[in-house]
Amino acid sequence: MDKIEIKMLKTVQADGLFALLGYNKGLSTPTILMEGKVYQAVSNRHGAISGICDNGERLGVKPGEFEFVTAPDWILELHNKL
Repeated sequence: MDKIEIKMLKTVQADGLFALLGYNKGLSTPTILMEGKVYQAVSNRHGAISGICDNGERLGVKPGEFEFVTAPDWILELHNKL
C-alpha cells in the first residue's frame, strides 16, 4: 500500500451520530483532525481520502480541507483535476 500523509488546512471532526458512535466504542479521544497537523491517511480506489485520527478512527476529508504531504502519483493526478 502506498504511503499517504495529509496536512490539515482546517479542523474537521466527526459530528452528530458519528461522534456518538466513537464515544460508544469507548474512545476517550474525539474523532478529530486538527488544523496544521500532519496525519497518515488512506484512500479508496476512487481517490477518496480519509485521515487517521489520533484515536485510530478514520475520518473522511474533502478537497480544500487538506493538502497532500506524500501521496502516490495517481492520487495526486486525480486530485489536481478537482
